Amino acid sequence: MKTRNGNIKVRALALAVGGALAAMHAMPVLADDEPAGSLRMPTNFVEIGASNVSRDSAKFGEYTGLNKSGVNLIGNFNIRGGDAYGDGNGTRRWSLTGSDLGLTSRALGATIGDQGRWSLGIGYDALRHYTSDSYQTPYLGSMGGSSFVLPAGFGAAANTRTLSPTTQLPAFHIMEVNNTRENKSLTAGFNFNRQWDIKFDFNRLDRSGAKLGSVGSAAIGGATGEKISILPIPQDDRTDTVTLALNYVGDKGHATIGYFGSFYRDNVNGFNFDTYSTAIPVRQTYGTPPSNDLHQFNMTGGYAFSGRTKVAGGFSYSRNTQNTAYAYDSGVAAAGANVGPMFAASPTVSLNGSVVTTHADLKLTDQTTRNLALSAGLKYDDRDNRTASNAYSSRAIDGSTNNGYNYPNTPLSVRKWQGELAGDYRIDARNKIRLAYNHDETKRECNQYAVIAQGTVGTNTSINAYPAGTNCVVATKTKEDKINATYRLKASNGVNLNAGYTYSDRRSDFDTNARTAMISVDDNNPALPTAQKIRGLNGGDYPGFHPFFLSNRTQHAVKAGTNWQATDKFSVGLNGRYTDDNYDGLGVQKGHSWMLNLDTTYSYAEAGAFTFYVTAQERTRDVTDQTGVLGTWTNKLKDADTTIGLALKQGGLMAGKLELTGDLTYSLAKSTYTTALNYTPAAPCTAATSLTCGDLPDIKSDLIQFKLNGTYKLDKNSKLALGYLYRRLKADDFYYNGLQNTFTPTGLLPTNQQAPSYSVNMVFVSYIYSFQ
Repeated sequence: MKTRNGNIKVRALALAVGGALAAMHAMPVLADDEPAGSLRMPTNFVEIGASNVSRDSAKFGEYTGLNKSGVNLIGNFNIRGGDAYGDGNGTRRWSLTGSDLGLTSRALGATIGDQGRWSLGIGYDALRHYTSDSYQTPYLGSMGGSSFVLPAGFGAAANTRTLSPTTQLPAFHIMEVNNTRENKSLTAGFNFNRQWDIKFDFNRLDRSGAKLGSVGSAAIGGATGEKISILPIPQDDRTDTVTLALNYVGDKGHATIGYFGSFYRDNVNGFNFDTYSTAIPVRQTYGTPPSNDLHQFNMTGGYAFSGRTKVAGGFSYSRNTQNTAYAYDSGVAAAGANVGPMFAASPTVSLNGSVVTTHADLKLTDQTTRNLALSAGLKYDDRDNRTASNAYSSRAIDGSTNNGYNYPNTPLSVRKWQGELAGDYRIDARNKIRLAYNHDETKRECNQYAVIAQGTVGTNTSINAYPAGTNCVVATKTKEDKINATYRLKASNGVNLNAGYTYSDRRSDFDTNARTAMISVDDNNPALPTAQKIRGLNGGDYPGFHPFFLSNRTQHAVKAGTNWQATDKFSVGLNGRYTDDNYDGLGVQKGHSWMLNLDTTYSYAEAGAFTFYVTAQERTRDVTDQTGVLGTWTNKLKDADTTIGLALKQGGLMAGKLELTGDLTYSLAKSTYTTALNYTPAAPCTAATSLTCGDLPDIKSDLIQFKLNGTYKLDKNSKLALGYLYRRLKADDFYYNGLQNTFTPTGLLPTNQQAPSYSVNMVFVSYIYSFQ
């Protein structure tokens, strides 16, 4: 199976599932069997077989195509050739590869090249994401389509907990939701000489299908309140990327001049859906991401002043633009009433967005002495949003004429400077230490912000004003200083130790008078007139509450680890990490996290090995509404997960023809959330009518997996692979309770989606033929 790696942190459950997917088929690993001369004469293989899945499960086959019960084809091959191999005296090589050809995660590729002269390659890969097989909706329309219509007679739904069992519930039907991405690539390269070469890469990404998302239905024609539908938002778009680079490599320096272009085209530009807040449905339009273009020019290079002093750096300049027409909601009801979302015409027919991004970096390294290496680096990033800011006179979601607002769009610009000083010192042959200091600064602002005078929109006279000079962002500037120390010790020939400590201090400047685009009113002081209550509020937050990723914070982090090769047959690895975060202001006050990993391997025989591993981690954060004293309420969120696994590999069975591998894994991930009130409320806080405190149900993912694979050599070139996989996932998440009929929040159509629990068995058999 294909795996895709990113620079991200993943939970133990994700690791377990990803590892299981990677081993689901009998994709042979032939590298161990290839002779030392395989670079001269490669080992090729072709594999053909079948697998059988015991039951349907969108979650089990989420990214593989094994979502349906029944038989699937196994097809893999890797064939290489050319006169550069074997006894030939040429320099030409070619290859043909294919993997997972019977699944929706399939890939094909072909390359040909003349070593040191030119190369050419084409590739194709696909990946389908199966989102849900339990989603239900009353809307008529196809998955991936751009129109969703309520059936005749569905009628208004004042409270979706009480859908009519005769006219509404029978309209619900299951719609399987998935989306597919397909990549087609072309690569080419040409070497002018030993110093100069040019490379070209083209990639076309096509996406289709749908993703689930929520849309708001305006309550129009006498109804009140917003009505929410969860719909399969269509995906029908294409992204073409082009990379062209001219490279130079000299005796002391190297340089690259390149161009990167990205061209996104949305073929939908919005989809239509019926509201269900009125007896006669009203057609509304929901916009999808607009088409846009990106052009980027790059320069990178490096130069060695001497054997000990080197410099490297880069510069890039890009311009991202989008000028797609707004997907306005015509809002024409069957009776002919105009219920568009705007009180007045938009000041522009499109955003005409323009963002210019500049990046520069430079790093100097110097091997000052035999034992001391110093480095200094600088980075600069400037995201200059040159989009114009305008006032948009919009109707509130309830569609009434007495709730209108004037809001500006916010062309946010961000500048960031980063600097690093570091030194690596070799104390002696066994002891090494590294010290590093980092300083980051981030500045946020709007180059231009629309000026809006207080006035009347519709019949609403309490309109937020944006006078000249208004700041558009609350967190205007952030500085962070970080000090890191790492120590490494080779205690003995079989024992290596490492330990590290990091201290980070982040400080942000906040403008409490800033007025964000979707400004709210401070209701903490009801005595003030509405116009005087305006503060820098966003989404109903009160002054003093800031996102935790922008709040002032100090962090202490320690890590340590050891690798012990106890004997030639037995090794142990143990490492861990702990962080302690302290925040200022309201909201998040503290945060803690820890991680521990143990990995042991015992080679009990020449062809047999046993592995045991444990990974555990936990993260908590504490929130309150006051700082420095006991708040009126506090709550705590804790995420914890543990993965335990056993793996066994035994070869040399049946006269050396049979090799077995087995793995047993158990993973448990759990999230808990609890709130405590530090006062006595009028009604019990755990009452069904309030639910203002207490423990929410745990969110849990309980996974157990067992897999057993075997390969049997039929002859010198042939193998038979057999395998068995059992996986059971038990998921408990109260989120899904709110999607069930009679349990949904007021104003939400149920989807009756179920938590993705399953118990699946899979067996497979394949024939592998290897040749040179």
